[in-house]
Amino acid sequence: MIRRRSPIRFRRRWRDWLSAYGLALPFFVVLGVFVIYPIAQSIVLSFQDFSYLKPNAASWVGLGNYRELVSDRTFRRAAWNTILLTALVVPIQTGIALLLASALNARIRARGFFRTIYFLPYITAPVAVGAIMVVLFQRRGIVTMLLHELVGTPLVTWYARPPYAFILVVFVLIWTQVGFFTVLYLAGLQNIGKDVYEAAAVDGAGARQRFRYVTVPLLRPTSFLVVVIGIIVTLQVFEQPFVLSTTGGALPGSPGDSTLTMVMYLYTEAFRYFDMGIAAAAALVIFVVIVAFTLLLVALQRRAEA
Repeated sequence: MIRRRSPIRFRRRWRDWLSAYGLALPFFVVLGVFVIYPIAQSIVLSFQDFSYLKPNAASWVGLGNYRELVSDRTFRRAAWNTILLTALVVPIQTGIALLLASALNARIRARGFFRTIYFLPYITAPVAVGAIMVVLFQRRGIVTMLLHELVGTPLVTWYARPPYAFILVVFVLIWTQVGFFTVLYLAGLQNIGKDVYEAAAVDGAGARQRFRYVTVPLLRPTSFLVVVIGIIVTLQVFEQPFVLSTTGGALPGSPGDSTLTMVMYLYTEAFRYFDMGIAAAAALVIFVVIVAFTLLLVALQRRAEA
């Protein structure tokens, strides 16, 4: 015998579906208009020779923009700078954040005050941070003079000299981002039960051994999250090096393209030379690199957990 669905039950189910999709509709509209459509449009532009100065003269060039990126020395320099920044900033800031979180998780005086102080650089506007660093690291800046007296570094304008400009960008990125990752590690530390440390202490483990064999292994999921977010953020860095390099009217990435990143290259091609085809191709390359790094880390994390 075939069972027939009750019309009332069928209507209720349809009403539930319509209510659910009706509530989700604004999200999908926003997602489609501001995320999916721009990505699709950017992919199409990456295969065209397109400029907003001559919108009617657009032509299809296929992989020409990507071939031009590969042969462009400036883009290769920007890619190298970005990868080197990521390789330096992410491990250093991860280690500093872990140590700071361990210290701030202990019972110390004014713990809330120190937690706030370390987090302030993260919520400060990147443009403001860059402007402050310009003042502090100019030839007669306070930090430049202090480093000269303590370490013996030369009295130079850091953001105007190739080796020092890159070091300054690394320092600024670590200083601004480490507070956020410290908060993530603090959340991870608070999920570790005190009984675990007590058991390790009973077994004769000292403070260093507890940190190495208890804290670090149990914080592996948090460390994975910190590394992934750090890589994504650093690969997309723009504001701080842009402000530092364009001080005094210099070109983005100055001096000598030593601080040029891939996003700065994208910005220059799009809004200085109005070559939207090259800019869209660079954007797609950045997107693919970020996705590739993320998938690689996810695969490594799953292999480590297996």
